[in-house]
Amino acid sequence: MNHLYGGKIKKEIIVAFIVLISGLIAINLFKSKVESVVKVEAGTWALDVSDFIKGKNDKGTFVEDLSENNLNTPGIYEIKIKIGKKIYSSKVEVEDTVAPTGTAVDRETWVDEKIGAEEFVQNVVDVTDVDIYFAEEPDFGKPGKQEVAVVLEDTSGNKTQLKASLNIKKDTEPPEIIGVQDQTVYVGDIVSYRQDVTVVDNRDENIIPEIDSSGVNLKKAGSYKVIYSATDTAGNKTTETATINVKKRPSGYVSEKELNNLADGVLADILKEDMTEIERLWAIYKWTRKHITYTPNSDKNDLIKEAARGIQKGVGDCFTYYATSKTLLTRAGFENMLVLRDSDTSFHAWVLVKYGDDWYHFDATPSRRGHYYVCFLRTDEEVLKHSEWCKDFFKFDQTKYPATPSEPLEYPRNL
Repeated sequence: MNHLYGGKIKKEIIVAFIVLISGLIAINLFKSKVESVVKVEAGTWALDVSDFIKGKNDKGTFVEDLSENNLNTPGIYEIKIKIGKKIYSSKVEVEDTVAPTGTAVDRETWVDEKIGAEEFVQNVVDVTDVDIYFAEEPDFGKPGKQEVAVVLEDTSGNKTQLKASLNIKKDTEPPEIIGVQDQTVYVGDIVSYRQDVTVVDNRDENIIPEIDSSGVNLKKAGSYKVIYSATDTAGNKTTETATINVKKRPSGYVSEKELNNLADGVLADILKEDMTEIERLWAIYKWTRKHITYTPNSDKNDLIKEAARGIQKGVGDCFTYYATSKTLLTRAGFENMLVLRDSDTSFHAWVLVKYGDDWYHFDATPSRRGHYYVCFLRTDEEVLKHSEWCKDFFKFDQTKYPATPSEPLEYPRNL
């Protein structure tokens, strides 16, 4: 009986041992050959499969690589690795522990003119999006220099603080009103008070002048005052006054409306529907240059009279060429303005015309000494160079007018 009982126990021990060994073998057979999680820094160029494999002698390949976007974005991503004929699962944890970098830039602005924190930083580098903000808002109402602290913070909360200098200037310089001139008109005429009047300022652009012409009576002969004023953002104000001399209409007088009809008649003859903008400008230039013969006289106080004289009689000096060109250009839809020679001893007038987004010199007047020069859509540099040969012909104050492009405009210009 004891012999049978002892044999039974021995058999059970053997069975248990076999089960244990089988379990250990099974565990070893199915034990993963890859790491459960591998950590990498955001922005890692590429993953190395060997970092995921535990055994030094095992070789494997990624079943599918993570995209570059995933490697730049913090998070935990599943990844498959093939070793031999088996595929194992692992995870890659993308961490972002590196703060953004950037270069601080000093800035200037005007009192009460705010600029954003991003204006103080260049060359920002980070693998994730970066939020740029002030550590403390600058006092934009206080003139002078102050230190500005700018924070760069990425999506993981890593921060870098940069320091820059802010110089806040106080604007005390008033605008300058250019082109205000006395005018002589006749009873019943229409006066263009804004014509050729512009405002320049050390700070603001596109200041529109206010014009008070309430004291002018165009129905009665007399002298009247027109007041021009311009105010910039800082409140600096400038005023200019012009005199409008209203006279009785003389015989043979041409009104602005009549001049426009004359100009429209010329344009109808020289412009075609299929012309490009530059071809239209060239047609106006050629007609004015060839139609008018230079004579050394004009009424420089009456643009309408001289433009009509240029169209009807075809004679006059530089002011006649200017007045005729301006009238035709305006009626053809081209923005333009008067340019005057900067001289106390001699007079010359010509047109600055806008072609596309740029301004160019346009002067149909023949140069002195019979020198053949076609001033059609010329740059500042070109006309100033011509003035070296034909002394001071195009000498002008460049600060008063829009700058032209630096590169010449290629066009045949064959009269």
